[in-house]
Amino acid sequence: MLDRFGRARGVMRSEFLRHSAVVFSASLLINILGYAFHFAISRRIGVVAYGVLSALNAGYMIALTLAAILTTVVVKYAAELHAQPDGAPRLGAFVHRLAAFCAAASMTCLGAGLLALRPIADFLHVTDLRAVALTVGIIGLTIAGAPMRAVFQGIEDFVTFSWLALCESAIKAAAGIALVYLGFGVAGAFGGWLGGTALALGVTTVVLLWRFRSSRRIALDLDLRRLVATTANVAAATGLLGIISYVDVLIVKHYADPTTAGLYGALALSGKILLFFVAFVPTIVLPKAARLALAGRSPLPVLMQAAAVVIAISAAGLCVYALVPGAIVTTLAGASFAAAAPYVLPYGVAMVLLAMLNVVVTYKMGIHRFDFIAPLAIVAAGEIVGIALHHRTLSDVISVLIVVNAFALLAALFRVNARLRFPVVQSSADAA
Repeated sequence: MLDRFGRARGVMRSEFLRHSAVVFSASLLINILGYAFHFAISRRIGVVAYGVLSALNAGYMIALTLAAILTTVVVKYAAELHAQPDGAPRLGAFVHRLAAFCAAASMTCLGAGLLALRPIADFLHVTDLRAVALTVGIIGLTIAGAPMRAVFQGIEDFVTFSWLALCESAIKAAAGIALVYLGFGVAGAFGGWLGGTALALGVTTVVLLWRFRSSRRIALDLDLRRLVATTANVAAATGLLGIISYVDVLIVKHYADPTTAGLYGALALSGKILLFFVAFVPTIVLPKAARLALAGRSPLPVLMQAAAVVIAISAAGLCVYALVPGAIVTTLAGASFAAAAPYVLPYGVAMVLLAMLNVVVTYKMGIHRFDFIAPLAIVAAGEIVGIALHHRTLSDVISVLIVVNAFALLAALFRVNARLRFPVVQSSADAA
């Protein structure tokens, strides 16, 4: 038995590394494209306008909590359906229902966002309503596209998943930069982003529906009680993670003067390099942890491998932050943002803690263990209140981030070896 367990761990390890190589390569190119977008645009629009772009981008990331919730639920369902002997036709039925649901969710969010344009603009002190409207459009389309692309993540087809994500990023970067340099400013940046998102949604829909074109009328037999329980827990976890990850930029934009807000936006862009570079790890962890837990095998080796990858990449990144912080900021955003350089290393420490938190939370969602939600809620509230009360300098803000992220990580590590309590989806035989 021990020999069999050792062989299974060896297979999982090599499989983890193969899939990690695919997703990391795509993620690296996506990050390069994203930073090229900011590199080119920040130099064209200046510090104050970049503060607007940064705030709208942070708002977009927080608003995408709904897409992240749907994505996580889709990955969990797709992973289990794909692992079942009779799962292929049921997975096809799931995909067709998902497409209809995502279309409805997208239209609903678009309508709600357009009604809230003026309050959003007023809170962020943004005078260009076109930029806010375009950001709302991007959110609405991504709410449809991201969960549909997540089906490929759930069935561990990471090649298709990565290609779709990479093509979307390339189009967004090219179109956004072109429109900004044609003189359309922040609105042009988000206009190009919207075009890339719309095209990616169309391609993802065609590819996904074509692959599962023969299964539309198969009964799915989902357990609604389990669906509601899973969605509610994932919603809470994902929403709290989104707040912890991006609310600092919004609060600084609200309280600080325009120049300081612009500097903090460049700082956040620089510090989140580490977060983005290891963002591929949770993508691999979620379906693998769910599959192993549902099979009655320990998913803990997946978490250990993921933690090792994050630590190795983060350690190298922090060394670079310590050696050349000024070069990082000025290369990414321009010489006028050099005043943010002293804060790059401490902000990077906060992002390393956040990256580890993302991995642990994703792993525990995969094994259906949500005991970290209450501590995350306390942390999210603490971050908002802490920055609101303690924002006299950028060092004050970063100190709050480090403390709350460390506390959240320690809380999430509680009971990481717990097993899945019940399956998300029953097989047809079980349901009968």
